[in-house]
Parts: sequence; structure tokens; C-alpha cells
Amino acid sequence: MADPTRIMMDVDRDGWTNGLQLNIVGLDENDSGWGYRLAGPKYNGSSQNLLRVELKERDANEIRKMLDKVFPVVSGDTDGGAADV
Repeated sequence: MADPTRIMMDVDRDGWTNGLQLNIVGLDENDSGWGYRLAGPKYNGSSQNLLRVELKERDANEIRKMLDKVFPVVSGDTDGGAADV
């Protein structure tokens, strides 16, 4: 996969549980990419996409502002505060 050229928000329906899944996806120019599940059951390969929205620069700026209010960047934090797992 090349570097992502665009970011999508996806809403999927899980085929096993019928639950909704929300994730953010980075796609490259060939529509290859990876995602991060924000909510819903874990992905098991049975999901059907219900909605895909491409985030624009304005969306990203507004999301950053909201996140920074609750989760301000800590000086020297290079991994975004990710926990060691």
C-alpha cells in the first residue's frame, strides 16, 4: 500500500451480529488501505458497507479542534499517546 491520499468514514453492517460498525479508513490512489474501527463489533469479513463519506480538509480541521479540546497534544508525545500493547 502506498501512502493514503484520502480519508473515509465508513458505516458497515456486520453479517454475523447485524450490528453497525463505524471506522475511519485511509485509502491510496488504488483504493488500497487500512482502517481503524471506532465502534461496533470486531470485523470478521462478513460486513456490508452501508455508507462511505470522504472527509475533506474542513472536516479534518473541525475534528482536530474537537479532539484537541478534550485530548490536547502533550509536548514530546510522538505516538499520539498510544498505549503499549
